[in-house]
Amino acid sequence: MAADSGRLFLWTLLPVLLTACASVLGIMAAGDPNAAPTLRVWAISITIALGVLLLAKGLRDYLWGRSLESARYDAVRELHNTLGPALDMMTKMAIIDPAENAARRALLEKVAEVCCGALVAMTPKSAQVRAVVFELSATSGLLEPIARFGRRDVPRTFDLSTAAGTEIVRYLEDAATVGAELYRDIKKRAPRRYAGDRDRYRTFIRAPIWANDVVFGMIAVDAPRKNSLVDGDKLLAELVAAELATAFALNAS
Repeated sequence: MAADSGRLFLWTLLPVLLTACASVLGIMAAGDPNAAPTLRVWAISITIALGVLLLAKGLRDYLWGRSLESARYDAVRELHNTLGPALDMMTKMAIIDPAENAARRALLEKVAEVCCGALVAMTPKSAQVRAVVFELSATSGLLEPIARFGRRDVPRTFDLSTAAGTEIVRYLEDAATVGAELYRDIKKRAPRRYAGDRDRYRTFIRAPIWANDVVFGMIAVDAPRKNSLVDGDKLLAELVAAELATAFALNAS
């Protein structure tokens, strides 16, 4: 905070103060002939310092703008590189004969794995992020993991008849309005009837996988350190969940 205040003074207030000082010295030099040479030297020195400062500010603003633009395109490129293979596999799913259920299923699970890898790769704040894709099965009454990437913890299967499973079902039923949820520290705030391991991980995101009012499952991202996932990670989880919904819909068609 103190560093930010110092930068604000340097780049915003200091040029104004230097300009005012140079003006005052110029006025004083005009009113005092004896001190005029010294005052003019000071006024010129301050004016030079002001020019250097403004030049540095212009250079900083230019580099800052360039760095923002570069970061934007780097993020787009990374997103394309990490999710591109999943899109290619979904194109293959679309042209596979509907009778070849096993081939479609294999591609669905591979797409889910690639999407989990993309999520882990693009959430750099924690070194132990894990992403899991869960599939909702009405016939078996389970929410089962079909793909995971990252930390080697084995994800659990949720029985929808239990309290924890019922809470997840209610969440998924409101998928269209609720969207993704971020819990920064589950020891302070967690879903009602939450039954996860509060010691193994402290923060997590869940996002529903759904399309056209059909819920296929959810994607979860978790990490052992509290506050290590942020709002940007939640938006990314929503984006990946939307892509996965297409894969699930293709598999079901």
